[in-house]
Amino acid sequence: MEERVVEFVNALRGRGVSVSTAESIDALGAIAVVGLEDPEAFKAALKTATVKRRRDVHVFEELFPLYFYGLESAGGTDSLEDGLQARLEEAMRAFGRGRELNPMLQLVLTGRGGEWESFIRMAAGEVGTAQLATRMQVGMYTRRIFDAFDWEELERQLDELLERLRDEGWAEEELLRLEEAFRANRDALRKQVRRYVEREQARNAERVPGAERMERLMGRPLSGLDEYELQQMRKAVDILARKLRNRINLREKRMKRGKVDIKATLRRNMQHGGVPFELRLKRKRMEKAELMVLCDISSSVARVSQFMLQFVYTIQDCLAKVRSFVFVDDLGEVTEFFRDEDIPKGVRRALSEAGIAYNARSDFGEVFRLFCERYLQDVGYRTYILVIGDARNNYNDPGLRHLERIRDRAKGIIWLNPETRPFWDTGDSVMGEYLPYCREARVCRTLKDLEDAIGSLLL
Repeated sequence: MEERVVEFVNALRGRGVSVSTAESIDALGAIAVVGLEDPEAFKAALKTATVKRRRDVHVFEELFPLYFYGLESAGGTDSLEDGLQARLEEAMRAFGRGRELNPMLQLVLTGRGGEWESFIRMAAGEVGTAQLATRMQVGMYTRRIFDAFDWEELERQLDELLERLRDEGWAEEELLRLEEAFRANRDALRKQVRRYVEREQARNAERVPGAERMERLMGRPLSGLDEYELQQMRKAVDILARKLRNRINLREKRMKRGKVDIKATLRRNMQHGGVPFELRLKRKRMEKAELMVLCDISSSVARVSQFMLQFVYTIQDCLAKVRSFVFVDDLGEVTEFFRDEDIPKGVRRALSEAGIAYNARSDFGEVFRLFCERYLQDVGYRTYILVIGDARNNYNDPGLRHLERIRDRAKGIIWLNPETRPFWDTGDSVMGEYLPYCREARVCRTLKDLEDAIGSLLL
């Protein structure tokens, strides 16, 4: 347990929580006093010794179950009735005399899930989980660890036990009850193995250096993320957006400071024989762009739209104005959701409260018509129109005349499509018809694509 606590403290430090050597020693002393009998007391003692700032509490809560998995109850087990369990334990002692009995047989029969973890850990040690790096490997490692329990041998010993109990006069109802408990607890054990593997994978991921973890996330398709990866990706989007904002602010400072104007400097210093005693600077006035974002929120495109909204509003102070809209076959403005809300809450509201039919079929032509009717007068010479969508129009009118009106009024239309180029113009896709009206069209499937698209627009 001491080794696990040290690993946990190192993980806290890796996530920015300040834990001194003295506090680590205090943590070891505290858990030695409270022990493991009361999981809540154990957790409270460890938190008291390691967490000093309120902002670090969520990091502690996130990491604790990854390192102290065995303190949670197994759940979902089928426990035998007290009388039947006592008789079974006595019968198992007699059955085990003079033979090598698999210790898991009794634990599975009686449903004592709290004792399974030590056996799961031993099986995982045989399989090896050091290479368990991605969520895609969870199923494979779950199967390997589960199969390491030698279920053929367990089934054979169960059949022998049931036959012996039948000879001793046990009722058939009791034998059926034992078989039922064995099957149910075998399924519960498989689930517990999977939970263990998921936590080991998350723990291994925490050990990966931050830069490497970020690089992996940036290359993952947004439409294929599971819940854990979504949580990590939201943090990554925020980090990348802030880095981009810092780059933009640095460029603005340099432009305000100006660059040396070589010709003007030489002219000014002719009286000094061309020696540049007095510098002349060339300053370029930088106008911030206005951005109107149109996000398709149908099917898998909604995932890209979700992260785009988060990205854009994190860097909104680098833009003159930001207005955002979501659409399927109708168009709804969601700008107000981000005025007084934090960004994550604004994104959630945009994906659920825009006053449009979210389960409808996409109609880009109708959306462009509505945009021209309601908002075209607000588009100016500094306004970029950023469209996120797969251009799958369900064989409706593509609305090219409306898109042309938008192009003629805006500074440019930037289209981000989450489908790869070989799928453009297949089936009901009309991407090829929209391309002539776009200043730029990009594939946008990953966080890296998203960063590149926004970066090229603003830098």
